[in-house]
Amino acid sequence: MKSYKADELNQQLVYKLLSGSVVPRPIAWLTTQSQDGLVNVAPFSFFNVASSHPPLLSVAFTGNKDSLNNLLSTQEAVVHLVNSDNVELMNLTASRLPAHISEAEEFLIELTPSQMVKVPTIKNSSVRFETKLYQHIPLEDEGHLVLLEVIHFAFDDEILDEQNFHINTDKLAPIARLAGNDYAVLGEIFTIKRPE
Repeated sequence: MKSYKADELNQQLVYKLLSGSVVPRPIAWLTTQSQDGLVNVAPFSFFNVASSHPPLLSVAFTGNKDSLNNLLSTQEAVVHLVNSDNVELMNLTASRLPAHISEAEEFLIELTPSQMVKVPTIKNSSVRFETKLYQHIPLEDEGHLVLLEVIHFAFDDEILDEQNFHINTDKLAPIARLAGNDYAVLGEIFTIKRPE
């Protein structure tokens, strides 16, 4: 077995080991907005559910990215999930653009007003979580971990069965992040009953 002390590896190697082995990971496709109204759109794959009570999502940032600066300034963001319909657009928004250029405008991403936050939402997204900043945790080397409280849920009709609040995973068809340029779709799904 190959083993390493984390404090003896540089940041790039730690990132490669984590991003390559903790897979698949969901992708948070964030919209944030500056105080001047400029909309930023960017994907983040160090993302997950942190709690259901309160409903919290976690997103990690490396460096002071526009999304983070907007979030800290306005305290709002919309998290969208990624599927095959929007994965190509999502990938474009990973481009490094100057802070004064909106990815939504640059890549012709259609936005629509949100229900409870000022930050607009991406129209071509079947799952949207409108959020408020719950906690910001500064990390070493300009890293940041944020907890976002979901204050509004939105699902396309075919995704959510409202009778029992069941998410149709086949219709959701989430795209997952692997490492490098690799992504994945869901494969075989199996069920194991939990012990009593």
